[in-house]
Amino acid sequence: MSDIMHAHAKTIVAAIIFGSACTSLHAQTLSQGAICETRGYTIGFFNGVWNTQVQAQESLDELKSMIGNAYASSPVRFELFYNQSGLEIDGATRAQDLAETFIQRAKEFDSSGELGKRFEYLWEAASGETSFWNKVTNVFSAAGQALEAIYTSFMTKLVAGLSAMLSNPPTKVDYAEHRSKIDTLALEGQKLLLMAHSQGNLFVNPAYDYARSRYATNSVSTLHIAPASMTLRGNHVLADIDHVINALRAFGSHSVPSNNLILPKSNKDRSGHMLLQTYLDASRAGRHHIQQLSLQSLASLESPEAKAQPGFFTTTLTWDGEGDVDLHMLEPGGTHVYYLNMEGSAGTLDVDNRVANGPEHYYASCDSSRLQAGIYDIRVNNFKGPERKATVQVNFANGGQPLTRIIDTGPQRGRLGDPDPLPVARISVQRDDSGNWTATPVQ
Repeated sequence: MSDIMHAHAKTIVAAIIFGSACTSLHAQTLSQGAICETRGYTIGFFNGVWNTQVQAQESLDELKSMIGNAYASSPVRFELFYNQSGLEIDGATRAQDLAETFIQRAKEFDSSGELGKRFEYLWEAASGETSFWNKVTNVFSAAGQALEAIYTSFMTKLVAGLSAMLSNPPTKVDYAEHRSKIDTLALEGQKLLLMAHSQGNLFVNPAYDYARSRYATNSVSTLHIAPASMTLRGNHVLADIDHVINALRAFGSHSVPSNNLILPKSNKDRSGHMLLQTYLDASRAGRHHIQQLSLQSLASLESPEAKAQPGFFTTTLTWDGEGDVDLHMLEPGGTHVYYLNMEGSAGTLDVDNRVANGPEHYYASCDSSRLQAGIYDIRVNNFKGPERKATVQVNFANGGQPLTRIIDTGPQRGRLGDPDPLPVARISVQRDDSGNWTATPVQ
């Protein structure tokens, strides 16, 4: 590590990896005549740090305006793969987002040897493990001097954020939510283009790897914008004026991808890093370049086999290992939908897994004459096997942030648990006087 590391420390602290971008509300409304879309493409967006859900959604909306609602005569859906910000978590700070970013980068650097170790030592030191700090300064004396400067600059702001994050890491929760959404999209036969900006690239890499494991066909692609990651899963766009990502080269010339986009500077964004103000700015070439790469990626995707139907809302259940955890839906009209009664009055359990991991899938009907207004009660039962951690995710036909619940299933209950499965969540479906349907989680 050279003295350039010290010189850029304050730059990195001030500007590091903030996304421009993110989320919509859970409530979803569609008209009676277009209650659900047919299968086609889904574009998923992964936001950077210091993004609220509203800001992330603004970026997703801009991508939608750039790419459009259809491609090759098929509908294009836009989904937000949100990663939580310290701005929206009680007891957390902006520093949490910085800490999360560097921890993720450290894990990507692990295979590169000493540099990865230095990051590990830094963060273990910042979280109170001083023995590791002593170790890094002893083993890497030159690196220790450079890291000492960063340690001093970061320490005051990071301790609060690190302690909050390390006690309840949002990263793992975000990963779980992203995997569950991918499970649903894969079951429904959607072709996926995953797009990420800034720190979002550290989330899109594991999401892409997981998605590839869920498809038997070449139905997943990714596009990296201003990547804060060292590794890539597809094409990338990085501007020469992006001071934030270029500052990361202080940690090694290959610690971020190469610049491949030349842009003129603008007072709209002096950092040269923000998604809306720089990369998607209509007055500069980056927007058109990203649009063309997106369309090329869509053209490369193969149509996968669909194993489940889309719905006005869908519920997907997965769990962490062998065994048989069952999804139960109590519909508003009183119908109990589960493995012995898979065809309900208002929806259908169209995927049942009896071996391991899931998924199981229920969809509320897209037929407005069949869909029922009222409360849909989502439950699970550990039919067979050891206690598991189950993930239940509800996705809505018009996109938006899904509802995700992670619960402990408790011990095996067998059929004795079928009449009284464990409650997970409730969804209220209503129809207004104009014929519009709305699905909203019940708090």
